[in-house]
Amino acid sequence: MSGGTATRSDPPATRLLWAGRGLALLGIILVAINLRTAVTAVSAIVTQISADVALSDVALGTIGMLPPLMLAAGGLVGPVLTRWISLETGLVISLVVMVAGHLMRAGADTFPVLLVSSIVAMLGMGVGNVLLPALVKKYFPDRIAVMTSIYAMLFSVSTAIPGAVSPMVADAAGWRTALLLWGVVAAVAVPPWLALLLRSRRVSSTEEAGNDAVVGGPTRAGLWRSRTAWGLLLMYGLSSLNGYAMLAWLPEILRDTAGVTAVDAGILLSGYAVTAGPLALIVPAIALRMSNPGVLSYVGAVTFIAGYLGLMLCPEFLTPLWVLTAALGTGLFPVMLALINARTRTPAMTASLSGFVQGQGALVSVAGPPVVGILRDWTGSWTAPFVFLIVTAAGIALSGILLRSPRLVDDELAELTGRDERRRAMSVSAGQSR
Repeated sequence: MSGGTATRSDPPATRLLWAGRGLALLGIILVAINLRTAVTAVSAIVTQISADVALSDVALGTIGMLPPLMLAAGGLVGPVLTRWISLETGLVISLVVMVAGHLMRAGADTFPVLLVSSIVAMLGMGVGNVLLPALVKKYFPDRIAVMTSIYAMLFSVSTAIPGAVSPMVADAAGWRTALLLWGVVAAVAVPPWLALLLRSRRVSSTEEAGNDAVVGGPTRAGLWRSRTAWGLLLMYGLSSLNGYAMLAWLPEILRDTAGVTAVDAGILLSGYAVTAGPLALIVPAIALRMSNPGVLSYVGAVTFIAGYLGLMLCPEFLTPLWVLTAALGTGLFPVMLALINARTRTPAMTASLSGFVQGQGALVSVAGPPVVGILRDWTGSWTAPFVFLIVTAAGIALSGILLRSPRLVDDELAELTGRDERRRAMSVSAGQSR
């Protein structure tokens, strides 16, 4: 294949996962462990915090809205950082910001301080979230599937651990110590990346110019015109919208429609949440081996819808099956992470695409829980919320249509830029002929 018509970059030579890059492997693992702790560290010990810091329902709701908003902010900030500094420097900065946010939260004595510190911690999380796929592209271009599986699975671990550990630490040593703990955990992730930053050599001036052309040129504006970028955005945004809505409302849905106890509803919610972990170990490799990974969008949409229909039409029959079926749709998150790497040629483009997809997708996902709640309040039943979720799940299939062509985003943008230049040249020529 030649020039801008290529659809796939040449596969890199495969080597042992840890060969010459054990420090990068350790660094990626440690970062992945920290990229969700800021979200659940507070929610698990709200009762203990409320004893010292006045937290109204509005205050708790505001903090609850921060994760997707800060993921979106990270989607904007991360790619901008890569225009001026290296990926490693950007990640170190994001970790330091995360540590600072955790420490500030541990010392908060008023809600405004708790809010600002939560914003700081989650902004660091959002930037790291965007840069991690680009670092995988840089250090493990031959092991994208396995590395994506590792860190996507660790995202689930990072989400679950604070919920179990924070209450125990808070009971034993106070909630401030519980929040301080996650600052220490984040600080542990800094040394490997500092070492990699100090060890790395400057890229040649030619390579720098090439990367700058990608990030500073058509990337930011051009991604809005890329079919692949839009396909990944729809896959991530709509699947996350459905996932967040179910995590927020599933226990109440099950109590109202299936008549399950609060304990059983909690168990089923846990089952829904942990399903993403095993899926993360499997689906990236499947996606990267498929000539048309867009098919997985159809599968994800069907599983979401099948689960919802089961919960709507016969909630008391095979309830765990319907919950598990709907949960399978959340496997599209690691698919998206894998395709961000597979559909880009350079780490710089990977960072830009990651920022675009995860930033805009996070904003889409924000709508899930509140819209479901509003529809429930307005109608007094779960039918309208389920119809909303079915419609949004069906929208995921659109991403399959957009992703069916195995084009690299780099080539799409180059083609669009070339087309724009030809149009400008024709316009200038026509003007001169007059």
